[in-house]
Amino acid sequence: MLSLLNFLLIYVIYKYMLSVFQVVFILFALFAIVSVVNKRRESSLGPKGMLFWILFWVGASIVVMWPESVQIIARRFGIGRGVDFVIYIALVIIFFILFRLHVKFEELKRDLTKVVRDKALDK
Repeated sequence: MLSLLNFLLIYVIYKYMLSVFQVVFILFALFAIVSVVNKRRESSLGPKGMLFWILFWVGASIVVMWPESVQIIARRFGIGRGVDFVIYIALVIIFFILFRLHVKFEELKRDLTKVVRDKALDK
């Protein structure tokens, strides 16, 4: 079985002329997707979260496999280099997630204050 996997890996690397980074990244992305699905099965992750992370890892894999695709998209948005486009998108996503976490934190803080206040009034 191991020799078959080795053969397939060598064949894919040769056929598509993949770099070591591309192979390692794709394997990591597959591991990450499996982890996301497992977290969903454990109910640790909601359906929106699962969809987001699967799309993220598939998108990242596409970018790693075909870096010139990012260059094409970047030019359509008027950005000179593909790597700049990736950084801009990453920053937007990070700030959006940060905003959502901040809102959730404030909600939890408000709920905790209400619970503590109600508990104190019961005594």
